[in-house]
Amino acid sequence: MHVGVVGLGKMGSAIARNLLARGYQVSVWNRTREAAEALAADGATPRASIEELVPAVDVAIVMLWGDEVAREVTLGRVIPATPASGLVIEMSTLSPGMYETLENAADRRGVAFLAAPVLGSVNLAQEGSLTILAGGREEAFERARTLLNALGTTVTYTGSVGASGYLKLANNTVIGVVADTLAELLAVCERAGVDRRLAIESVSSAFGRIANSKTQQLLNRDSEPRFSLNALLKDLLLAREAAKSVHAEMPILDCVLPAIQNAAERGLGDRDYIAVALEPA
Repeated sequence: MHVGVVGLGKMGSAIARNLLARGYQVSVWNRTREAAEALAADGATPRASIEELVPAVDVAIVMLWGDEVAREVTLGRVIPATPASGLVIEMSTLSPGMYETLENAADRRGVAFLAAPVLGSVNLAQEGSLTILAGGREEAFERARTLLNALGTTVTYTGSVGASGYLKLANNTVIGVVADTLAELLAVCERAGVDRRLAIESVSSAFGRIANSKTQQLLNRDSEPRFSLNALLKDLLLAREAAKSVHAEMPILDCVLPAIQNAAERGLGDRDYIAVALEPA
């Protein structure tokens, strides 16, 4: 399979190198020639333009920054240059609406299209160990399956392109929430004189442990109490008071508390705290 990679930032370059290491024929294009020339040393074929690259390959992978660039490059150049037999895989993180716009444009040309945003770092991209959330028409997914398996160890078919977008953004929102929550909680522990390593190890491990323990309950819509919402509310109020005692602010907790209090007032207090997710206000 001859694969074209459009956009050679850190992730695009890593994807191209992974494919080259696996024996794929790879053509590349980037706005700046330096990135393409660096990949040429690894065996890629730089192309002078998108319009030269896309008709020459079996599949075009696009990895760009966001909606504005995708509108200009994928919508304005890649899809119009793709022959009806071609396949475009948009791996950039875009809004769900932009994925739908691109799919509609591809449909009008008879071009197969997948939205396939990824979860993972540059190192994982170069190893072919990404998590890929691929959405689009099922026949396009099946056509791309072998290639996607070369790029990721976990490849999930999401159904629609919009679903891929929402899932990707949901995952990255978790990253933001976790990072900010870690900052808040570690600051409280530091002010209280807790050993830094102990605080980091204890608080960090809590995220994975809690998420994993609640997966089946969420799937089964099971709110039988393991740890009640009332007990959680009591402890969160204690946490806020503890933070005040060391003159630490907890803005995330201040945002969470009203939702927990509201859930208790709605009669969920004796249920498992996961009822907040199962029965949102």
